[in-house]
Amino acid sequence: MRRTGFVLFTLVVLLGLVKLGLWQISRGQEKEILTAALKLRGEQTYFSLASLPEDPLWYRVRLSGTFDHSQAVLLDNQLDQGRPGYHLFYPFQTERGDWLLVNLGWIAAPQYREELPVLPEHHGLVQITGTIAPPTQLPELAQEVPGESWPRRVQNIKPDELASATGLPLPAWVVQIAPDDPLALKQNWQPVVMGPQKHYAYAAQWFLLAVAVAGMAWWWLRRTKPERKGSQG
Repeated sequence: MRRTGFVLFTLVVLLGLVKLGLWQISRGQEKEILTAALKLRGEQTYFSLASLPEDPLWYRVRLSGTFDHSQAVLLDNQLDQGRPGYHLFYPFQTERGDWLLVNLGWIAAPQYREELPVLPEHHGLVQITGTIAPPTQLPELAQEVPGESWPRRVQNIKPDELASATGLPLPAWVVQIAPDDPLALKQNWQPVVMGPQKHYAYAAQWFLLAVAVAGMAWWWLRRTKPERKGSQG
């Protein structure tokens, strides 16, 4: 019974380790696809939202329009070299009348939590260049209770909720402004946080750990092999 329980426990552990390794391989493949898409799509620039493909993610855009400074959004918990801050988002209306949300980049937080930073404003017709990206989704320690005033501090960028709050027809994606754009703040946004090779390295570690567990289990089973009872004469 003791050996049977040990074997079952070992099999469960091995199954878990192998599944973790396969999951890391899957994540690595996803990152490879994302990296290839970033390279390919990043070489193409669109000058209007109407001309975008059905799947617009990772394409570059160059748009003219105006910012709505009255409904600024501050994405909370954005660190830069250990310093707390925000990513500043403004609604942006193109010359054709389309609305979208633009991430201008990182801005430092004041010393006291109840204070908000002084936000830069760009009035009149401006031109922006950036990359269409999905909203960053961060873990939330508690259920977010959105405020009613502006600027609005949020834990995550949720375009559907922000569209309802602003009354603007915002798309499900955002535009990350290009680092070399004259209107860009400090840029610390990265489309790929961890490259595919790291995922493959983690997968190898899980598989090696599975081999080590299997080897130790085999050694223990041989060491505790029950003795056969001798026949009675």
